[in-house]
Amino acid sequence: MTQTLDQQRAQFAWGCASRNALVDGYRELAKGAPALIMGNGLMPALAHYQSRTGANKKPAELLLADMLQWLAERKLVPNNFSAAMTAFFGAPSQEYMRATDEVLAMLKWLRQFADAVESS
Repeated sequence: MTQTLDQQRAQFAWGCASRNALVDGYRELAKGAPALIMGNGLMPALAHYQSRTGANKKPAELLLADMLQWLAERKLVPNNFSAAMTAFFGAPSQEYMRATDEVLAMLKWLRQFADAVESS
């Protein structure tokens, strides 16, 4: 039986949450990511996570890696920050919007699963 795209997103998000939700700060960043993306755009949000330092560096690196990995699995951009940004610079607006929609759809699941993992 073939999984739907939403089931694939959920499975991917479950794996991310299972690996990372107990890292201090990851859950909070995952919960705030959709608002950051919707308010600023996908590229600025990715750059924000790439530039984090101090106590927020590790959870930001993990969340950034999760988002880029999902986009790479959907064959939208390479699984590397610099290469992904370069790809976005040359991408038609429809592809950039599709990438944004994909990340937001995956984050919908990740937000719920990160809470579930943390409370179990």
